[in-house]
Amino acid sequence: MARVLFALAALAFASGCGASAPPAELGGLWSSGPAACAADVGVRFTSRAIVAAYQDQNETLFARPRYQVLAREPFRVRIEYRLPRRASRASDGRGVLVVLQAEDGRLEAESHAMLDGRTGAARLRMQDDPAMSLLALAPCGPRGGRSVGLRGLTAR
Repeated sequence: MARVLFALAALAFASGCGASAPPAELGGLWSSGPAACAADVGVRFTSRAIVAAYQDQNETLFARPRYQVLAREPFRVRIEYRLPRRASRASDGRGVLVVLQAEDGRLEAESHAMLDGRTGAARLRMQDDPAMSLLALAPCGPRGGRSVGLRGLTAR
């Protein structure tokens, strides 16, 4: 019996139940505009959570994200996160976001779905999805991996 429990625990761990580190392209502070960047207000992608960052505090938006880079050009990443219990009524409800980086460097959510772990059903909002508008973000400061021109503007 102990071997079976150990094997099940190892299988669950190997299947990626935990969080993963975000890709370098999502590093730093992302915000809705220059004024929010100047006030150090925005969104940070971390391995523990995607958080709303304020000057001295963070609030979890999406818990335990798992990042999977789908493409580098244009940059596209799939983010799977754990739904709060009240949203899914099951402990294994998941949300799936696909985020795309546009030519100008801004992030935009391409799709958002919620998956029921018990039934396998997926639920999509066709309009007015708060996650879609929340993730319309611009980078605060120059991004790594790109050549930086005058006044911190990205040179293409």
